[in-house]
Amino acid sequence: MNKKANCHSFLSKKKTYNFLLTIMRVFILFLCLGLSSAYAYNSYSQTKLTINVENATLEDLFEQIHSQSEFIFFYKDDVLKKDHKVTLNLKRSTVNEILDKALTQTGLVYKVIDRQIVISRQKIEPITKTFSDALTVQTSISGTVSTSDGSPLPGVNVLVKGTSTGTQTDFDGKYTLEVSSGDILVFSYIGFVTKELTFAGQSSMDVTLLEDASELSEVIVTGYTTQSARSITGSVTIVESEAIAATTPASLEQALQGQAAGVTVGVEGGPGGNSAVRIRGYGTINGNDPLYVIDGVQTGQGLNDLNPNDIKSIQVLKDAAAASIYGIGAANGVIVITTKNGNKNNKVSFNYSALTGVDFIPESVFPEFATPQQIADARWQALSNDGLALSHPQYGTGPNPVLPDYILPEGFVGTLDESTYSFPNNRITRANQAGTDWFDAFFDTAFVQQHNISATGGGENSKLYVGLGLLDQEGVGRATSFERYNLRVNSEFDITDRLRLGESVNVSYSERIGIIDPVGSSSNQNNEGQIASLYRSNPLIPVFDIQGNYAGTAGIGGVGNASNPIGQADRNAENPTETIRALGSIYAEVDIFDGLSLKTTFTADLTATKFSFFRPVDFENSAARQVNLLRETSTDIFNTNWYNILQYKKIFNGVHSVDAFVGTEFKKNRFEQFFAQVTNFLQDDPDFTFISAGTGVQTVGSGQSKSSSFSVFGKVDYAYDDKYLVSATVRQDQSSLFEGGNQDAVFPAFSLGWRLSGENFLEDSPIVDNLLLKFSWGQVGNNSIPAFRGITSFASNLNFYNYNGNTGFFLSNIGDPDLTWETTTTTNIGIAATLFNNALSVDLDVYEAVTEDMLLAVPVDPTVFGNTIGSIFRNFGQMTNRGFDLGITYSSNPERAFTYSVGLNVSHYKNEVDFLDESNLDQVIANPNLGSQTRFETTNTLAGEPISSFVGFTWEGIDPNTGRAIITGDARDIIGSPHPDFTYGINFDATYKNFDLSMLFQGSQGNDIYNLTRFWTDFSNFEGARSLDYIRNSWSPTNPGGTLPAFTLSADESVGSSYYIEDGSYVRLKNIAVGYTLGDAISEKLKLDKIRFFLQGKNLITITDYSGLDPEINLSNYTNQQQANLEIGVDRGAYPVSRSVNLGVNVSF
Repeated sequence: MNKKANCHSFLSKKKTYNFLLTIMRVFILFLCLGLSSAYAYNSYSQTKLTINVENATLEDLFEQIHSQSEFIFFYKDDVLKKDHKVTLNLKRSTVNEILDKALTQTGLVYKVIDRQIVISRQKIEPITKTFSDALTVQTSISGTVSTSDGSPLPGVNVLVKGTSTGTQTDFDGKYTLEVSSGDILVFSYIGFVTKELTFAGQSSMDVTLLEDASELSEVIVTGYTTQSARSITGSVTIVESEAIAATTPASLEQALQGQAAGVTVGVEGGPGGNSAVRIRGYGTINGNDPLYVIDGVQTGQGLNDLNPNDIKSIQVLKDAAAASIYGIGAANGVIVITTKNGNKNNKVSFNYSALTGVDFIPESVFPEFATPQQIADARWQALSNDGLALSHPQYGTGPNPVLPDYILPEGFVGTLDESTYSFPNNRITRANQAGTDWFDAFFDTAFVQQHNISATGGGENSKLYVGLGLLDQEGVGRATSFERYNLRVNSEFDITDRLRLGESVNVSYSERIGIIDPVGSSSNQNNEGQIASLYRSNPLIPVFDIQGNYAGTAGIGGVGNASNPIGQADRNAENPTETIRALGSIYAEVDIFDGLSLKTTFTADLTATKFSFFRPVDFENSAARQVNLLRETSTDIFNTNWYNILQYKKIFNGVHSVDAFVGTEFKKNRFEQFFAQVTNFLQDDPDFTFISAGTGVQTVGSGQSKSSSFSVFGKVDYAYDDKYLVSATVRQDQSSLFEGGNQDAVFPAFSLGWRLSGENFLEDSPIVDNLLLKFSWGQVGNNSIPAFRGITSFASNLNFYNYNGNTGFFLSNIGDPDLTWETTTTTNIGIAATLFNNALSVDLDVYEAVTEDMLLAVPVDPTVFGNTIGSIFRNFGQMTNRGFDLGITYSSNPERAFTYSVGLNVSHYKNEVDFLDESNLDQVIANPNLGSQTRFETTNTLAGEPISSFVGFTWEGIDPNTGRAIITGDARDIIGSPHPDFTYGINFDATYKNFDLSMLFQGSQGNDIYNLTRFWTDFSNFEGARSLDYIRNSWSPTNPGGTLPAFTLSADESVGSSYYIEDGSYVRLKNIAVGYTLGDAISEKLKLDKIRFFLQGKNLITITDYSGLDPEINLSNYTNQQQANLEIGVDRGAYPVSRSVNLGVNVSF
């Protein structure tokens, strides 16, 4: 596509190419650094240690080595002799030098593998054979024991079951053993599942051991530091990288759909569209977005600029006990994202993945419309029913309507001559008597491709990850697209034995062309946008006139006033939104002494966005724009954060575990925006339009806001014997967004855990592996308001009070100095269990969240405050959310050839506005309605009801005697709710030999949708398109059972009512993928570690009763947070989620 070459553009074509070239150079630079770092060192074993022990046991020596390094020792309990003592005094010695001296004359040997050290006996004593043994024919068998990723396992015990005959694997994981036919070999190793195999005469037997989940505890990032997943007593859901990779999402928010209990994701639909993520429903009116923490970088700007391929894991912190440590912005939950990094002492390895495919919208979901003749006949019947003359600008007069050969200009009499065509004054358009399928003209098959390459590795004192990604996605909607380029660099370096430095940086560039209305605003869910125009456009009008210019409604009567959606889309193709985003962190961490460490981190998040909107002269639409226009808007957002953590972590006497830290944090946020607009250019070519070239009205504006905060916080986690767990958090936040004494607030939280499986009555249970009861309570604050809302301010403009050229001032904001923190108090009770040898896991949380002093923009009376102020911010009302989150996973026996796992997550929440204002408990907060054309509201938020309840009259059906609609009740009666009874996700994964299968279903049950598109198509008050239902199901003497009123031109029956409410429940196959991994022999010939091919389908099956394009519109995206929350589940013409079929490959080398 063409790019604008405006002289002031910070994202010009030349700079874009330079930017991408810079990315490639940086990628190569860091790759070279990684290679040199990885090959400079080959093991942890070069770490220098100082050891001073006297008459100590080997266990004491191993503990001292562990305390000074990252080495972990593995050995059987009976390997070490308690009476063997060692005395050593070594300075700056390697671990090999230390162990060589310590194990002399012990009969023990060691092997250093990465950071693991395996201690084993030097030789297994021979077993004395009996006479019967001597008569048994024995055969020598050998093989290799390795992990699931192919790494050899030294020190594995290999025993003949029921005997004392056995051996151990050597340093390369190899073993040799004399066995007899029918012997059962038992392979066992600490931290791995024991495996038994029967010898059947083969000469070799290679074995793969799997990690034992019951003995492992995943370490995850929960709040500034890491924590064992086993010890978490708050409500946390983990989404691993495997689940993310399986769905190959374009954005990270999409990867959460159906994967995490309690998380709902609403997508905008178009390529590169934003997503609205909600954790446990809606907790407030003004802002419900969670806080995102990406490698320590806190942001509220979403995840669309990140490459999902770089992600290692996602942790969703749902209750206050888990989230409160982050304080400001964490009231709606926290999504902690950890990206990939390298491993020390690993050679550089590469991973490449590619995907290409097609996106499409099946025609089966398109609405069915009446033909032009059916519309004309219905019009004639409506005129007759209303007692009006049978006359129409297009259909003529007489007893029957006649479709014209040409679209007739209003008031035209005579015959059109195509030879007289001139543009734009005498355009001629042939009528499409067969009917234009506007949906088919707008939607088409689109292509998508993704490419990702990454390099990981590390040396003895360093680790590095470098990733480069490309996403190129066409939209199924005409002239929509999204391109994104990503570079990520993560590294860490050990400067000394105690000091570490590291960084994490992500840089991205994206260009998006979405759907916008004729005035340059986002038109997703906008009745003036392209999708809405598809419903409104009369099928008698073709896409183009006889000379290939856009056809339309200008100067034409009887065909409505919709804009040509194809013309809108094509003009918008030259209006990209370009974004450069750089976010990253740099940190230093020092180990002060055993158990005590200090870490300081600085993070920055910079987003620079430019939106160019050029509107050519538009002649074809009824609201034709005779003057072209160029508007360019640049927005810069710069957020920084500096935080420091002092942490103490220690285990006392083997049963008392303490993990405590205190910290400080200082944040600064800056927002700047500049726009310039000018009209009247000599030509409409966007490649030759500059702000300085316009000769018409020029408008320039700018804005800026700044805010800052300072916080002090601390947390203590204590566990006794891994059975009794206590966690306590306290945080004090100070925000510049409030005034005076309201700037400071303190938010406490605590949680308790009782591991019943550690008690005597369950310790030896054959069913229960782990059973933890949890309780938590906590408070979190929210300061989600614009800057300076606590003070009254004025602005100047010549348009106001212009006295002889002197600029006057007008009231721009009414401040409330009493504005204070919005506070959410959450109580959570939960249970976490693993059963049947870790085959079944269950997590259940039941919660209540109460939000007080909600921050809300309250409308003001213009007769009192003037028309320059639309609203003022106040603390206003209280809201309560109650619900539960349930997650269940079952995994089959991993030792079988066919393995599978099934997961189910179910969430329910019930939202209620307790009260809105002490002086008026039932006050209604109304959202902006569809506009003057509809004359009705769609949603309201009332005390005692859920946020954004659907309101309107009650549609009782059709009077069988008169054919008129029976409409009762009041315009503000509750007629439906966008909130589901529950949402759910079901995932299934299976492997058989080299094949793998992955499936994900996601659904919503019990929510309503306010289908406003039917306002345009099911009633006669507009002269656009008509639905087939309108023709078939309208009442008439011959159709007394009709469900729609008799044909009429009256608008009385199209008022807001329950007629527009539909069941929005659905279940959707979000993802299905089938993969095949080439065998080792082929991979080795290709000199590759692994190569996997896969075929994938997305959103291929949807089961729903909803009549619109897509039921997945419950969380439509808006720029204004309050508007987004006050109008949930209304379909004004949303861009649908596309289906996809993709083919891809993953290569490791």
